[in-house]
Amino acid sequence: MKKVKRRLNKKALLVIILILYLLIMTFYYVFTMPVKNIVINGNNLLKDSEIISQSNLDNYPNLFKVNTNSVKKKIEKLDLVTSVEVKKNLFGTITIAIKEAKVLFLNKTNDLIVLSNGKEISNENYLGIPILINYVTSDIYKNLIEKMRDIDVNIINLISEIEYSPDIKGDVTINDSRFILKMNDGNLVYIDLVNFANLNMYETIYSNLDAKGIIHLDSVYAGADTVVFTSFDKLNEEGENNELSE
Repeated sequence: MKKVKRRLNKKALLVIILILYLLIMTFYYVFTMPVKNIVINGNNLLKDSEIISQSNLDNYPNLFKVNTNSVKKKIEKLDLVTSVEVKKNLFGTITIAIKEAKVLFLNKTNDLIVLSNGKEISNENYLGIPILINYVTSDIYKNLIEKMRDIDVNIINLISEIEYSPDIKGDVTINDSRFILKMNDGNLVYIDLVNFANLNMYETIYSNLDAKGIIHLDSVYAGADTVVFTSFDKLNEEGENNELSE
């Protein structure tokens, strides 16, 4: 029998070599590619640079070595962060979605900023936030924070001062959870913790008023649609009449 010599298929060999080369280069690219882009969403108070620095991504490390769970835990240590989600893709982009805590008020008694996640941080010169001007008992204080978490941030920004002012008649405490809110527009709002959610209606209420005065939201209970309002002009007239009658 004659031996048949098989000729080497050079074209097939070149294709195989090319495929192997492409596979090797692809793996090399993936395993050595640095982080090319960092996209941060949801932050308003925190700067991008703070988040990147906290996550140790400021030197744009090797993408393959970036552990998204580790990055998440580092960012969660920031006081203003309530939750965070970190993702990366093969194109070199890391996406960080931040949910920030609300800045509720400045506690004047200790000069600390109170956040909606319950943390208190040093005063970083935040502008336009409410100031709690007096001492509040611990149970009422804790409840106040819980109630303010549910208030729209745009409404919070309308508050200038918060004063704890229990309704006391003689020796009888009528309402131990009442507060007086001084608004940036010049109105005063009386409100208690039971009805604190009614504060979210403030912009609607104010749009229907034609004068400045005192708005009693502490008297608005669930299901009621009546707001008690007394203008400052009327209060001044009553004061003048009382002086004349004396």
